[in-house]
Amino acid sequence: MRAFCINLTRFALIGAVPLALLLLGYVYYDPFKVLYDYDDYSNPYVIPNRDYISTETFIKNHPKHDYNSYIFGSSRTIAFRPASWKKYLSESDNVFMFDASGESIYGIYKKLKYLDEANASIDNALVVMCRDVTFGHSANHEGHLYIKHPACSGESRIAFHFTFLQAYFTMRFLLCFYDYTFTKQFKPYMSDFIENRSVLYDPLTNEMRIVDQEEEITVHPVQYYEKRANLFYVRQKESVDAVQRIQPAHLLMLEEMKRIFDKHGTRYKIVISPLYEQVKFNPADLNTIKRVFGQEVYDFSGRNGYTDSKTNYYETSHYRTSVGDDILRAVYN
Repeated sequence: MRAFCINLTRFALIGAVPLALLLLGYVYYDPFKVLYDYDDYSNPYVIPNRDYISTETFIKNHPKHDYNSYIFGSSRTIAFRPASWKKYLSESDNVFMFDASGESIYGIYKKLKYLDEANASIDNALVVMCRDVTFGHSANHEGHLYIKHPACSGESRIAFHFTFLQAYFTMRFLLCFYDYTFTKQFKPYMSDFIENRSVLYDPLTNEMRIVDQEEEITVHPVQYYEKRANLFYVRQKESVDAVQRIQPAHLLMLEEMKRIFDKHGTRYKIVISPLYEQVKFNPADLNTIKRVFGQEVYDFSGRNGYTDSKTNYYETSHYRTSVGDDILRAVYN
């Protein structure tokens, strides 16, 4: 029995060594950039949690820069550059991009509530809504790419960090991460975890820029779309979303957002994204949003001059900054 116990102890110790080394690697490399403080999150090679970057950047910089104007929404907000929006605001307004990957109305509402409770000024707001993601959640998101920062969600920091630790200890992530870490060579199998583009984050406005795509389109526009010909599928005709997506919980959040806007005297614009799919926003949902926010709702969904041309898109999900600039001109004039 004693020999059995000794062998069992040895086996446990041997098994614990690689686990300890992997845990040490997590602490040392901080692959998701959620353990330590960073001045600049640019050019990450592990795809990060955008919600965390946005919230951390705000927490760090707000005392110094006193933001009062915010862009809310999903990654499609990359089309709306802070410098472009600034043209329609006062000279003294300070813009902050408060977006998140796959952002939902829950995330937007929680960010607004956080700003309100922090006594931050909310003089201007640009809220970008999308047919396919905005009303997909009424509670916190799951998964390391989408879970909300505890400062905004009000949920457990331990559970938040455990989500990232779980993602790290999956075999696929470990293989992708350490393969790239040691070889610095991107391979197609890594695409779910490793970023193969040059992504820059402005440390002041939190603007995210995907440098490679815009440069490639500008320099070689024909080749850019020829290379992605199979990506840009042929649309048949405009359709209308038959699913009514705004549920009672979503409506409460919309109404609370309007209450916060009214409290702060916020000058706001609600923009519904022009998505490549050419599916028109559900009419009942659109009426609900207009009933809450009044005249400042601008619907660019469905088929129109923006969605007709594939050259207005980086791929079928994200429209270009030229489209965002044009939409800003339209809604402010």
